[in-house]
Order: sequence, then structure tokens, then C-alpha cells
Amino acid sequence: MRIAGLAAYLPSLPVTAMWLNSWLERYPPLSLAQARTAQAIVVLGGGVRPAPEYTANVLTGAANQRLHYAAWLARQTGLPILVSGGAPLGGEPEAMVMARVLQQHYGLSARWQEPASRTTLENARYSRALLAKDGIQRVALVTQAWHMPRALPFFTAQGLQALPASTGYSRYDGQGLVHWLPNATAIQECHQALRELVGMLYYTIRQKLGS
Repeated sequence: MRIAGLAAYLPSLPVTAMWLNSWLERYPPLSLAQARTAQAIVVLGGGVRPAPEYTANVLTGAANQRLHYAAWLARQTGLPILVSGGAPLGGEPEAMVMARVLQQHYGLSARWQEPASRTTLENARYSRALLAKDGIQRVALVTQAWHMPRALPFFTAQGLQALPASTGYSRYDGQGLVHWLPNATAIQECHQALRELVGMLYYTIRQKLGS
């Protein structure tokens, strides 16, 4: 019982969430000076869900964070935006939802829409094909901080000079004992970090076995 209780308690703590995510959040925030050296902003999809109150699909929390940051970067730098994300389960591609939200909520237009990708690897491949038509080689890549270690190598492998523009870092207000109090957000962040770490291990093993 004690072990079970501890197993339930630890993943609910902000201190655990920050520790787990420290293994993934390897890249510091992108400075505006660095961002201005890019030629475009690429923002990766993070999920959509039906919203009956709008009679439309909307972005999930992670996707909203990414698009919000991409819009902010675009306003600060004047760079064009590429939105990338398909529909693995069918329905409206995420890139279309992102472009709509970008226009309606931020007054910005996506120059490129990449609506066919189903994985991060395909995000990179198909985005590269679109950008190549306009001679774009250096991009600011926007995704969650925990996702960047997996996403960035896919883009650089396609020959792009990708600058890590991470968002959604695992951070909490307060300090000391506050970080040892159970928190619903910490549960979600621990779950996401563990899933990403296991996924990275899987792909690493698969690459080694395939080589």
C-alpha cells in the first residue's frame, strides 16, 4: 500500500514534473536576435478536438500554445508562417484548423499549409518540400519544449537549418514546499514526459537495430 501510495503521489508533484521534463527541455528559449536570422517560422500541430459550441474543430491546449508563440514571433520578426499537421484519424487536417485560428484570433495568414503529415517525421519531410519551392532553408521551429529533442533532428536531417523555438516549458509559481503539493497539471506533465522519454528510447533502439 505504501509503494502504491508513493507511486500515485510522486507523479502529482510539480517538483517531479520539472525534474522529468528537465531531461527533455534541453533547448533554452530562442532570442529575438536569433529568430530574426530565420527565413520562416514552422509551427507543428499539437492536436485538435471537436467543439460543438463553435460548430467547428478547435486546437488543444498544446497546439494553442504553439500557435500563440508562433504568432508572437511572427509579429516580432515579420517572418511568414508555415503550419504543419494532417488528420491521422480522418476529418479536417490540423493545418487547416491552425490556419483558421491564426487568421481569426491573430489576424495573420499562414503563407504555407502542410495538411498531409501524420507524424513528426512527415512534418519535416513535407514542410521541407513546401519551403524548398520558395528557397527557404533556415527556419524557426516551434513546438513544445519536451517535443523539441525529437522534432529538431528530423528537420535538420531534411537539410533545413532549424532553430529550436521551444514553448510550453514546465514551470510553476512559488517555490519550496509549494512544489511538493499535489497538482493536477503536474500529473499531466509527468505523463507526457514519461511517454515522450519512452518514445525516444523506442526510436533510438529501432535506429540502432536497423543500422
